[in-house]
Amino acid sequence: MARKKSVTLPMLAEKLGLSVYTVSKALRGLPGMSETTRKEVIQLAKELGYLTKDQERSLLYEGIPRLSIQQRRFLLVTSSHYSYTIQQLFIGLKERMLELGHKVDIVFMPQSLSPEGFEDWAEQEGIVYSDGLFIAPLIPEPLEALLLELKHPRVLINFPPLGAKVDSIIWDIHEATIQSVHHLIANGHRNIMYVGDTTKTRGYKHRWDAFQLTMKQAGIEVEESSHFIGLSTIDPKWIATFQSHLERNNPTALICSSQSTNLSWLFYACSEAGLKIPGDMSIILIDYLQASIVPDITRPVLFMQETGYRAADRMLWRIANTQMPYEHIRVQGTFYNGSTVRNL
Repeated sequence: MARKKSVTLPMLAEKLGLSVYTVSKALRGLPGMSETTRKEVIQLAKELGYLTKDQERSLLYEGIPRLSIQQRRFLLVTSSHYSYTIQQLFIGLKERMLELGHKVDIVFMPQSLSPEGFEDWAEQEGIVYSDGLFIAPLIPEPLEALLLELKHPRVLINFPPLGAKVDSIIWDIHEATIQSVHHLIANGHRNIMYVGDTTKTRGYKHRWDAFQLTMKQAGIEVEESSHFIGLSTIDPKWIATFQSHLERNNPTALICSSQSTNLSWLFYACSEAGLKIPGDMSIILIDYLQASIVPDITRPVLFMQETGYRAADRMLWRIANTQMPYEHIRVQGTFYNGSTVRNL
């Protein structure tokens, strides 16, 4: 049998119509090209299984075999609410595990599931027969606690509960909130209203805590009553209450803490109040954004697929290093300076 030809930098360069030097720079994360070109290079390298020497060393250092003799089957456990965020997370997980010779399936936890029915559900879904579990955000905490008690290798894709004995990885929403507040302050805004839930999940709590801390560090007091944090867009009174809040507090900028607050309703409410964006009101979204929804909104860039990719590595590392201390990883993103923030 003929030996499979190894992939080289010149092969990648020829396929992409680029120089070997440009391809090498892209793979090493060096500047000097557009992000589109960099993504094309990285994508082709992933498809063909090319690794730089540093990437090879990293796999060796972390005890992760590049190609496994035994294919393992992992599960991503998520709530019944299959959002665009979870879709991107799953893509990253699946791609990385396929590269390393393994498989990831997704299991949905029904909204009606109670802690009393957990054991039967886990048996029915084959949870106990998997090689490891990835635990997604938005799972109710009592059920998440039961998943964390299982003896399987587990990676929590969320901020960990206090004292949790588990590896965790999450896109860094804490730093994203800090970036957002700093961006508004740098553009002259100090009367900034926070819009969104602050208690439903640990991620929402982290957003709100980071907002308060960053504002106070800038010398801006935060009075909870001045922020719109207690009413969902499902409530018919939402628009009227929100507009009343705007009139009373007269903010120059809004930080929308989550797309689930319903970004379209936020824009509609501002429009109904006669406020133009960004002329009268600046807006930043702190959430992962589907490209078709207000594509040019100013926002921190949250790396969902990359978080899934990194979670796969963490799972294989944990299997190879069972006695090592648990680690909590935050994947830090960049910031997109869109068209929804005005300089005062």
